[in-house]
Amino acid sequence: MKNIKLSLLLLATLTVMSAATIMASLPMISKEFSDIDDIILLSKLMLTLPALFIAILAPFSGALIDRYGRLKSLYFGLALFVIGGTSGIYLNNFWLLLAGRALLGVGVAFVMTASTTLIGDYFEGEARNKFMGLQGAFTAIGGVFFVGGGGLLADIDWRGPFYIYFVPLLFLPLLLKSLYEPKKHHHEEHITPKVFSLQLMVIYITAFLLMIIIYLLPTQMPFLIIDGMGGKPSSVAMIVAFAMSISALTAVNYSKFKRHLSFGSIFGMNFLLLSIGLYLISQATTFPLFFLGAGFTGSGMGLMMVNINSWMLAHAPKSIRGKVTGFTVSAIFLGQFASPLSFEIIIKNLGLQGLFYLVSINLLVIAIMIFTLKLYQRLRA
Repeated sequence: MKNIKLSLLLLATLTVMSAATIMASLPMISKEFSDIDDIILLSKLMLTLPALFIAILAPFSGALIDRYGRLKSLYFGLALFVIGGTSGIYLNNFWLLLAGRALLGVGVAFVMTASTTLIGDYFEGEARNKFMGLQGAFTAIGGVFFVGGGGLLADIDWRGPFYIYFVPLLFLPLLLKSLYEPKKHHHEEHITPKVFSLQLMVIYITAFLLMIIIYLLPTQMPFLIIDGMGGKPSSVAMIVAFAMSISALTAVNYSKFKRHLSFGSIFGMNFLLLSIGLYLISQATTFPLFFLGAGFTGSGMGLMMVNINSWMLAHAPKSIRGKVTGFTVSAIFLGQFASPLSFEIIIKNLGLQGLFYLVSINLLVIAIMIFTLKLYQRLRA
């Protein structure tokens, strides 16, 4: 069981690697291809285009996983992940670079859906909550290493971070030795399960909206620090890696929070922490204040992603767990893709720090609404 856990935790690190690894290279990529119109916006798509293809393919990958098995889909996804991820090393055309990022997204769709479904298959109840916390921590730890390493490599050359996408090849021996195909569930539910029940639809929509907010950090922060404050790619990487470190600390303690709080109450706490973090970033004129804001933001992010997946697995019928996981993954990454596009008008009118300020105020209002509703429910009970 230890090797199974380690295998799934290593796969969790690929979530951050899929996009944020090249985050620090974005400003240099925009300069490398400066002859292309709107290259700054298009360069942000280097980060988020994989998310669009994950969003499109994840529901289909979920259906294939339920039909043909978890492991075949997982290894197929890993192959596409490495091929698409490393394409930035040898491609010289910007549009081909985007195509490589799209292929990466297809691979991630299969890897994430299969690995999350396996967690639902291998674990139940409190054991699942504890493991989900560990998964969230490893996702954040992966961010520390891969984002930090990507920033250091980007200081050397903008292609440097793309070499990190070879890392999954190191995981293969352990994965092949440890993971096994679970027995199929033959619709033991008393009623025909639905992928689009009201409860699951709420989960999908919540995941989508939360990721739009969370992805403010990797898509907008590099331009705020490098273009606005004259920082280096490594400065961006260090700040985001710090946020990921705090995220890991909070995620690993998720099961302790879950024993005392509902899914909704944890979301309220997430919104409050994100609000504080984004407000501090909106007021930052020095790097220490950026670090402080990133710390609060990271603490909110750490619990939030674990909470979404735990919420989903707690309500996903076993016989269609792959499909439900696929739609949740789709919602998460559709939110990532939509994030930079959603805020472009606000940035043009208020600037980047104005955007962070506006979002922080809205998140504070949502947090207050959630806490008020929970207090009302408790008083009525």
